[in-house]
Amino acid sequence: MIFWNSERLDISNIFVTINTLTQLYYIGARIAPMNTASTSSVLTHVVSKTFAGIGVLDLLHNTSAAFFKGAAPSTLVKVLTGVGFGAASALGDWIFGACMVYDLVALAAGQEGGWRNLLGAYAVGSAAIVAAKNLARPPYTGDESAYKRTATEEIEDQV
Repeated sequence: MIFWNSERLDISNIFVTINTLTQLYYIGARIAPMNTASTSSVLTHVVSKTFAGIGVLDLLHNTSAAFFKGAAPSTLVKVLTGVGFGAASALGDWIFGACMVYDLVALAAGQEGGWRNLLGAYAVGSAAIVAAKNLARPPYTGDESAYKRTATEEIEDQV
């Protein structure tokens, strides 16, 4: 925050990158499967995946403001944006997928012209991917045997 407030976006971008990659690592590799019968499990997933999704938006915004202010996106950036958000929408669950759609809408709101329209189209495409994935295979209805109860949940069940 110190570097961001002092307009040293290049330095703040180091911390934004570390934060975003840490959040993505946690939701991709460390978080336990969601147990819909446990409020704490559901809330952990919602908060973690929302933080990771906002981290992606923060990383894109901070990087572009720090290093590419006023520059138009290249064709490579446009392609990577579509592929990256499409993959993130397909690989994540509906919580993270919804965050990806939000990120694209937020990015589109701050742009103009053809890039704005393309980001809007990517948002619609990402929403379609998330919806199709969840209609084809509804989440959190299968085997939840991989979920491990915490001591707190066991105590809550006894009270």
